[in-house]
Amino acid sequence: MNRRVVLKQIGLSTAAFCIPIIDFQPEHLVSEQVEGKVLRQIEKLHREPPLKSEIRMENGGPRLYVNNHEIYPMWGMSASLLDTTPAYRKSGINYLSVILGLNSAWIGPQKYDWSKLDYYHAKLLEMNPNAYFLPRLQLNAPRWWEDAHPEELVKYGLPYDEKEHRMEERLGEAGLNWYAGRDTYDPSLASKIWIEDLSDLLRAYLQHIENSPLRSRMMGYQVTSAMTAEWHYIGSRYLPDYSKPMQEKVGKIPSAEERMNTAFGLLRDPAKEKDVIEFYQKFHENTANTILHFARIVKEETNRRVICGTFYAYIMENVMIQEAGHLAPQIVLNSQDIDFIASPYTYQHTNIPGKGRWESDMVDDAGNWLGRARGEAGDGGYRVPVESVKRYKKLFIVEWDPSTYLEPVKRTEGGSGSQTLEGTLHILQRDMGRMFAGGIGGWFLDFGHFTPPFRANRGWYDDEPMINEISKSAKLGNKRQKQNIKSVSEILAVFDAKSFFISQHWKAEKPWKGFGISVSDFFNHWFVNSQARTFHRIGSPMDFLFRFDLTQEDTKIYRLFFMVNQFFLTDEEVDFLSNLFRDSGATVVWYYAPGLVTPDKLDLNRMQQLTGFRFRIINEKGPMMIRTAINDTEMDIEGKFGVKKEHFPRFAVTDTEAQILGYWVDRKAVAFASKEYTGYRSVYLGAAPLPVNILRWLAKAAGVSLWSNQPDIITATEDATCLVATKTGERILRLPKPQRLTFNGKVQIEHRLRLEFGDVRVFISD
Repeated sequence: MNRRVVLKQIGLSTAAFCIPIIDFQPEHLVSEQVEGKVLRQIEKLHREPPLKSEIRMENGGPRLYVNNHEIYPMWGMSASLLDTTPAYRKSGINYLSVILGLNSAWIGPQKYDWSKLDYYHAKLLEMNPNAYFLPRLQLNAPRWWEDAHPEELVKYGLPYDEKEHRMEERLGEAGLNWYAGRDTYDPSLASKIWIEDLSDLLRAYLQHIENSPLRSRMMGYQVTSAMTAEWHYIGSRYLPDYSKPMQEKVGKIPSAEERMNTAFGLLRDPAKEKDVIEFYQKFHENTANTILHFARIVKEETNRRVICGTFYAYIMENVMIQEAGHLAPQIVLNSQDIDFIASPYTYQHTNIPGKGRWESDMVDDAGNWLGRARGEAGDGGYRVPVESVKRYKKLFIVEWDPSTYLEPVKRTEGGSGSQTLEGTLHILQRDMGRMFAGGIGGWFLDFGHFTPPFRANRGWYDDEPMINEISKSAKLGNKRQKQNIKSVSEILAVFDAKSFFISQHWKAEKPWKGFGISVSDFFNHWFVNSQARTFHRIGSPMDFLFRFDLTQEDTKIYRLFFMVNQFFLTDEEVDFLSNLFRDSGATVVWYYAPGLVTPDKLDLNRMQQLTGFRFRIINEKGPMMIRTAINDTEMDIEGKFGVKKEHFPRFAVTDTEAQILGYWVDRKAVAFASKEYTGYRSVYLGAAPLPVNILRWLAKAAGVSLWSNQPDIITATEDATCLVATKTGERILRLPKPQRLTFNGKVQIEHRLRLEFGDVRVFISD
């Protein structure tokens, strides 16, 4: 399940609850006689050769090969695999992602005892002799180490909650301390001593496996640590890290007040705040380089025979982003030691008053329904720009953790409709259908045995209807070997991680009234997270990319570009973007303040040079809401969109040549406009999120093919398409090439469908 939810609910973001304990002591689990019998499952593997795994770029995208055979990358994971492995096996899932707390085997300086972890794997093999493992290695320090190295621990800029400091260790079935992602008594990620000692631990474990028959079943490794085990910095809500190791790494650290306040409203002014900007850059580079240090050890100790991956590169829904963000993605993506990037999918909660926190419908302050994140007819959107991951020849793996109708506790992350059989099947069909059609990997994370607060007391996916659905999807996955998984999108959303170095701090939005996610900043919540809900509902496939991965070839592929947060650019980056779009004939939508912030100053002229519009700055606070002024007889696009909360600066287009598309609601100043500029259509947008009707209007005007005549969620690659209906009724789906409905149906380009809200349909080429 969502580490954010599990750890949120134990106090990271909301109210605490008690974590279930599985005492990780073999004498409490089995007798010596039974233990010996189980361990013989490992001995049976001694004739099997060491496993080889790799990611190959073939037929349009990254594919997972194990022992030179392509496999469908779908795994089972659980808080209690000892309980859920049998159901996964019935579902056709033999690949297990196990969560291992390596520090449980670290009994003293340079002393390790791997017997408990060996027994754990042996027990899983006893349940499924065909099991293969992709361990998630939790790189946490045990309490005895932390007590011995107080100067190596994180120091905070704000007072921390004493309840989250020096918490009791609680170990799960594979040695994982479920409190490790919350305890603020934790090593600095800049600590050389911590890195050296954890490196010894990791090397020792890998050497143990390399000298064990288990090496024939280890598909690779995932290195994880820090808050929620996703490399979000420990104690981010208290502004880390003022420790001596971090000061030695980055130099003088700005005060908490300097970090939380900005000189120019929603933006930082480099002329006044350059030291803060440079601190955040070094701070995040340290985390990225720490990840790669451990990934390099995996590759060295396995002689590069198996894959290695991590959680990283989130841009959507990255809470506490200035501290907890993944803001050095290029470093990690460029590494040859990282083969896959993983992430849970959307956790956005509803902002509609009166609805439960497990709901996920989002509206803006003008009442526009933006979409639904989870549950029936939700998009299940990814938090990582997947197209960027693919361009680095890496596999993206999405983590699914929705609760199901088996779970009686309703305040969980299943989303709307998950309490019924039909709704649960819709959600599973959506999740697995998007994975199949998107050319990516996925794993289930089952918390049905994780009690309290949950009360299922069985695997969330352990019931015949769900087992049949998962099994059907696993069989469908075998067809991917013959499919081209190249992108067919004509729409691209482009994001810039480093712009969060110069944007207003997440603390400024407290108490996050009207937000679907707490502890989020203005831009990440409204421009990125909430905008994603409508992006997914355009009715055509869409790609997501980091700006640094744009190439000239992209202007030959995509017709519509959304440049979401390109606020902080060098002169070279501005020149690159200007040359990229010149004479492309594309439509480019520039959000808010493109190119305004340079490394040294604020420069309105550069913003004008980049977009082609003339602007004036509105320094008075005002609502971030736009009144539309679009005249189109074919589409209903009257009304308003945006956010009522007042901010500054805002920008008004003063260009008399521009086509006016909208005004700021509090004044006759143009906030949304379009014009032809250097051979492409430039569109300026002062606020977000854009509602789906305007997105579809922009797409149509840009010459994009709208695959569905309804605002459906479409995921597609060359030979597969997944459609999720976001409204009940008839629709026409027009595909670029003939495909048929999976398991039956006629091969054709046009499909007329009568669908209910939340229905899912998957199509494939023969």
